[in-house]
Amino acid sequence: MSYVLLGIPNCSTVKKARVHLEEKSVPFSFRDLRKQPLGADEWRALVDQDDTGTLINTRSPSFRKTGQPAKGLDAETKVKVLLEQPTAMKRPALLRENTLLQVGYDADFYNSLPS
Repeated sequence: MSYVLLGIPNCSTVKKARVHLEEKSVPFSFRDLRKQPLGADEWRALVDQDDTGTLINTRSPSFRKTGQPAKGLDAETKVKVLLEQPTAMKRPALLRENTLLQVGYDADFYNSLPS
């Protein structure tokens, strides 16, 4: 089973996650959100799986450009924001078989992944 890491290549936390996965020899592919943006259905699936509400980084300049309030966004508004500003996603996001495993970089979580 291969993992998919979502993010942008110049993001420092994405870089940490990529290095971590490579050093542990965890098979993964990287999806650059600027070059290969997600579609509405893909974003909707991630928003629906985001139990912690951390998928959108409400402090990011990309999110602020949307003019949306930082709290109380419904699922469809989150999808709309992410379609318009994919870099408003808290990065990176790690998926396996279309299942959202982790949002953001957490060394302990990445250490727990099987090689």
